[in-house]
Order: sequence, then C-alpha cells, then structure tokens
Amino acid sequence: MSEQTSKMKQGTGLRIPGLEALRDAPFFNVLIAIVVIYVMLTILTGETFNTVNNQITIMRAASVFLILAVGQTLVMSTGGIDISTGSMIGAVGAIIGIGLESGWMPAGLALPAAILLGAALGAFNGFNVTVLGVPPLLATLGTFVAYRGFTQYFMGVNLVTGLPDIITTIGRAYFLGVPVPVWTALVVTFLGWFVLRRTIYGRYIIAIGSNPAAARATRINVRAITASTYIIQGACAGLAALVLMGRLDSASAAMGEGLELHIIAAVVLGGTYLFGGSSTMVGTLLGVYLIGMLENGLIQTGAGFFVQKMILGLLIIGAVALQLHQKKKRPT
Repeated sequence: MSEQTSKMKQGTGLRIPGLEALRDAPFFNVLIAIVVIYVMLTILTGETFNTVNNQITIMRAASVFLILAVGQTLVMSTGGIDISTGSMIGAVGAIIGIGLESGWMPAGLALPAAILLGAALGAFNGFNVTVLGVPPLLATLGTFVAYRGFTQYFMGVNLVTGLPDIITTIGRAYFLGVPVPVWTALVVTFLGWFVLRRTIYGRYIIAIGSNPAAARATRINVRAITASTYIIQGACAGLAALVLMGRLDSASAAMGEGLELHIIAAVVLGGTYLFGGSSTMVGTLLGVYLIGMLENGLIQTGAGFFVQKMILGLLIIGAVALQLHQKKKRPT
C-alpha cells in the first residue's frame, strides 16, 4: 500500500514506452511544430492547404532542399557547416547546361557528370577545411562567393532552355502518382539514414562531431572522414542541380541562389546539433517538410517574400537556442 502511495506521490502514473521514446527523440519538437502549424494553415486558408495536390506540390518543391539537406546533415554531424551549396548548384548547372547546349556533353552522361562535378567542388571545400585548416564557416563562405563568381563569369546572361527529355524527366515526371524528384529525394534520404545509423563510417562521423581529439586517439582518420562528408555534400548538390534543371527546363547563372538558408534551417530545425555530435536524418526530412509547408501556406495567406525570410531567420535562432537549452539540461 505504501509503495503505491509513494508512486502516486512521485507522479509516475502510467508510462507508455513508445510515447516516451518519441518524446525523447531529437525530432520531437519539429514534429509537434508540423502538427500545430498544419492545423493553423488549414484553418487560415479555408482548407485549400489541406489537399492532396497541394501536399504533392509542397513535396515536389522541397525535393531539392531535401537532397541538399542530407549532405548537410553529414557535414554538420562532424561539427562543420557548408554554406556554399547554392553556389555549387549554380556552377554545376552552368557547366552541364552549356555543355548540353553546345553539344560536347552527351545527355546520357549529364547525371553522372553533375554528381562528379559536385563532388569535385565539395572536395575543394573538404581540402580547405581539413588540409589548410580553414574554419568550415569561412572556408565555405569563400567558395560560396568563388563558385557563384565562376558561374556568372562562365555563363554570363545566357539562359539555356529546351533541355533534353532525359533531363526534364528527372525533374518533372511522375511515378505511381508521385513526382520523380520526390522519389529521388526519399531514396537519398534513406541512403543517408542508413550510412549514418547502420555503418561504421556513420559512427565515425558522430564520434568526430562529439570529440575530435578522442576520435583521433582511437585511430579514426578524422581528416579523411571529415573531408568525405564535404564530398558527399557536393555530390548531393550536383544531383540537386540536375533535378532543378529538369524541373525548370533551364539553367542560368542565378540557379540555386538563396538555398543555403533553407538547408541549414531545415537540418537544425530537424534536431541535428549545430556544433556536431548529434544528428537525425528523420528530423532532417521533417525539417525540410516544415519549411516547405510554411512557405506554401504563407503564400496562400498572402504573406510576402520578405515575411517568409524573416520567419525563417527567426526559426533558425529559435531552433539553435532550444538546442543549447536542451543540451544544458542533459546530465553530463
């Protein structure tokens, strides 16, 4: 009797393990935010938001963000960051676009060429961070400017249109009622989750982000692993560039501008710790959907472009502040 009374005083009550695990998940906050904002937008838009076609539109628009966010999750898991993703998309799009237009790039090689080009640009970021020792923020800020400058110099005011069918299929086709870009993004996300959670390589990434010195002491090749995450991010940017080209049926020097903020916001909102050592690919998926949902809903409510940017910026600040608060509360 006294034992029962003690439990009642402690307020233990009935515990459901599955719900407790969900509550403790790093993406729990973004999941709650999605539910609340989804209901609010449905009410505000007169349910035009809550339709199958609109949800497909959100997912198709967010597919490029999701592909990039997978690579960004790996980079940020090591304690790094890559703000050059949009500029890499522009550079890859310019080279592939001009190559297709001039005829020296066979359409069938566009996909592997885009991925390899992106990987090469990512490798340069990795070299700057791991070999030259430039802090990730400054290293990728430099290439953010340099890659965009190259794109504008190489492409100028040219606009490549009328891309081959194989390219537009990647960006516009449907499979089982779902856009191919969405399938592509989901496959990339699954691969990212598998690598991060089910491989030794993924465990090394988390170990580096948690404590680089300890990772070196256990003979993990910190430089190689860290550099490889930037290469993967670059490859994701190359793939995203081709998906975006296919969706727009064009390539221009401005392609990919402004995507960096969306990607970083989605990864942080999803629960990946900004300073490394803790990440969640499921959270990244939810974070991308949250931002896509917000932008779509705000457009339907009449909010302007600058209002969207203000809200996105505040979300990043709020997400990082919440991460720091939760980290302080965790037992050491």
